Amino acid sequence: MLIIYILLVLIWSTGFITGKFIVGLIDPNVYLTIRFALAGTIFVVLALALKRAFPPKREWPKHIFAGVLLNSFYLSFAYIALAQGLPAGVMALIGSIQPILVTLLAFLLIKEKTSLLGVIGMFIAIAGLLLVISPSLNLGVQEATFSPWLALLGVAGVLCLAFGSIYQKMSISGSDILASMAIQNLAAAVVAFGFMMTLQESLFVQSWESYALIGWGVLILSCGGVFLLVWLLRKVKASQVSTLMLLVPPLAAIEGYFLFDEALTHLQLIGVATTLMGVYLSRLKWPFLSRKPQSQID
Repeated sequence: MLIIYILLVLIWSTGFITGKFIVGLIDPNVYLTIRFALAGTIFVVLALALKRAFPPKREWPKHIFAGVLLNSFYLSFAYIALAQGLPAGVMALIGSIQPILVTLLAFLLIKEKTSLLGVIGMFIAIAGLLLVISPSLNLGVQEATFSPWLALLGVAGVLCLAFGSIYQKMSISGSDILASMAIQNLAAAVVAFGFMMTLQESLFVQSWESYALIGWGVLILSCGGVFLLVWLLRKVKASQVSTLMLLVPPLAAIEGYFLFDEALTHLQLIGVATTLMGVYLSRLKWPFLSRKPQSQID
């Protein structure tokens, strides 16, 4: 399972890097429309080739709802907010509330409980994340020139990600994952296309870089990263998966240091270590607080 966790964090961290690479080459929702449409097609082909059962048509609205929340609404809202001037550090700050939202929604909607140690580890990891993103936060009066509506748009995106994550563990979790991912991605493509038309996005520079970014987004981010996220959400507690995702921004900061020559301060390195410690702590159990048999594995 450890290798799955490592792959998930590594793949999702490249999403930040991909978002930087597409600037000037492909408009955000043009990119997302192509990515989701091709990923959905691949999942359809895989499901048919492996003779996987698709859910009854009466269940499709649930899969569509989950897909547009987890994919198109989350990414489109975040991309729009960033494109309109919301600082990346502020978006990351907003994203830090995601595991708290997931833990709360999991308790309210599916009665999933989180241990005290898991909550402590989560908040330690969030504190570490804040140290990592602190240099990119411009919260002074003079610097904070972005509209509050952009921050609300970012919050809406994180809410969609949190609720979409929990929805993956509800009634649709019994469906075949390949068939479900096919429906979810194709539905997300339709919504992203709607955003593209509404915002009149059309930029697509014909170059090998553009096609490489499309390939990476389809095969690695959607067919790899999102698939692993949904698979893990079906296997372990949602709060554990969301806390693990707090490692994504710190790893992206390290990747930015090597790929874009971005600064990486001592404070950020302390933040990376703190986030790692918090995520590790959230995975531990205190035997005297657990009622489960010690032989039971998460």
